[in-house]
Amino acid sequence: MTENIFIGIDGGGTKTKLRMEDEKGNLLAQSKGGPANIRLSVSNSWLSIHNAVNAALNSANLKIDDPAYHFHVGFGLAGTEIPEAIHKFLATPHPFKTVLLKSDAYAACLGAHEGADGSIIIIGTGVVGYKIEKEKSLQVGGWGFPHGDEGGGAWLGLQAIRYTLQALDLREEKTPLTKAIFDSFDCNLVKLVVWANKANSSRFAQIAPFVIEYVKKEDPLAIRLVQMAASEIDKVAAALAQKGSKPLPCAFFGGISPYIEPWIGDTLRKRMVPRKHDATKGCIYMIRKEVLGRI
Repeated sequence: MTENIFIGIDGGGTKTKLRMEDEKGNLLAQSKGGPANIRLSVSNSWLSIHNAVNAALNSANLKIDDPAYHFHVGFGLAGTEIPEAIHKFLATPHPFKTVLLKSDAYAACLGAHEGADGSIIIIGTGVVGYKIEKEKSLQVGGWGFPHGDEGGGAWLGLQAIRYTLQALDLREEKTPLTKAIFDSFDCNLVKLVVWANKANSSRFAQIAPFVIEYVKKEDPLAIRLVQMAASEIDKVAAALAQKGSKPLPCAFFGGISPYIEPWIGDTLRKRMVPRKHDATKGCIYMIRKEVLGRI
């Protein structure tokens, strides 16, 4: 008798996370891979996914072509706001019995509240607010960088680069943060400008750790930037609260979120709850419901 194996894959601008379970919900393996934002690159996203899947299969001592198993995958990926990217991703040949693609925000919201109504804000490379109420999905932000994603890692990195350039021009005060960023480019202005002109969201997000590091050192510019980021997150939360019939409990996701949370406003703070599970579990919930009719 063929056994169902469920895989949940959460992909964003900097990394991919995978969770593998059997039909009873037992954890079989977990793994990680590279970026999987289909708006930026469908082929690179699939490469990251296959690497993560292969690592998990090896860990669980399973083979994708074993006829004793059906592998069903739920994807929660960044970049699903672009229909062309969705079509190209789903048209790519793959070895799985069933695939279901939703946004990373949808999967995270399912996981955070165990399938119950609730809201989330993801503060990673990008930013998106998401709410599920009576099976209706509502979204704020998540429209991509640089025209959106305010408050996220890429945005934070972009602001830090902007202020570093302005400090070098003497339009802003130099601080230890601007010095550290300039030092990372060997104090070479041309090198910095060339990098900035070619950098995408993932590259700009690599500058965000400088800001986080110098917040801890009480650098005035770093503190100013995280306060600006927190203000943007408060705006997302306020807009999300207006959608649907009422504000719902809110959980944070994303690698930048722990560093922004101390600076958020009281209105959002009162609605904050710990998340119950991560987005990979949310992906498991949605693919189980697709295949079995239940989570």
